[in-house]
Amino acid sequence: MSVTTSRLFSWVSLLSLGLAFSLAGSSLVLAETKAKAADSEEVEMFEAIKRGDIEVKLIPKDSTTGTVTIKNNTKKPLSIKLPDAFAGVPVNAQLGGFGGGGIGGQGGFGGGQGGLGGGQNQGFGGGFGGQGGGGFGGQGGGGFGGQGGGGGFFNVGPEKVQKLPIVAVCLEHGKKDPNPRVAYDIRPLDSVVSNPEVIEMVKMLGRGEIPQKPAQAAAWHLANGLSWGELEQKIGAKHINGTVDPYFTPGELEAALAITKEATDRAKAAGSSSPKTETVSPGEKAAQ
Repeated sequence: MSVTTSRLFSWVSLLSLGLAFSLAGSSLVLAETKAKAADSEEVEMFEAIKRGDIEVKLIPKDSTTGTVTIKNNTKKPLSIKLPDAFAGVPVNAQLGGFGGGGIGGQGGFGGGQGGLGGGQNQGFGGGFGGQGGGGFGGQGGGGFGGQGGGGGFFNVGPEKVQKLPIVAVCLEHGKKDPNPRVAYDIRPLDSVVSNPEVIEMVKMLGRGEIPQKPAQAAAWHLANGLSWGELEQKIGAKHINGTVDPYFTPGELEAALAITKEATDRAKAAGSSSPKTETVSPGEKAAQ
């Protein structure tokens, strides 16, 4: 055997040995991770908040996204069951009380009849399912596959803090958008929202079944009573030359219509629904 061949054989042997140790190490790390997960106590997020086991801070970035930080106050790992959806409530609005019965046209959180005790920023509904879009059919008409990642469990180590991104829709049209400078509290969605269609729609968003923009149109339609015509006329960006862009595209409004129908069907299947909402798109109206 030549010197060169001998050296090559030695290098190959060393690399093989290193790979074996690396794989063994990875297996040990994986086994350790699984063992830690098995040792974690499973807790529901809002129940853990009540007991003081965790602290949860809700920080909206804008009207569409934000961050939740979860601090484990215990000396043991926790596997936290996340809700499919939640409500973000401005802290100053809570001080004024909740109008008359939550979202759904009767005052309270949304409904266009006084809002959350006079707060200046919109309350919102949100979830942990990323930015939506998984399993949605696009331009309306089916495809709600439930393929997102809303809810589920989130592991936080002893006395550690972890962050999670959220996706959201505003539920009080006409008020200022959420922003990081305004303190928000995280609440169970059904504790401040009475409209079952809104609850189902926010859950769909939280699970990642639907995109954020069409979900926002559906939210303002269901929660605040904006007609499809009003949503079609809503102005988005304004340009220096005087032109304006619509807030929602025709495709987004068609998708919002499909979302509204699906949320209504799910609310009915769950045994609760509000009085019939308008489910005719602007395009269909124009054709009539």
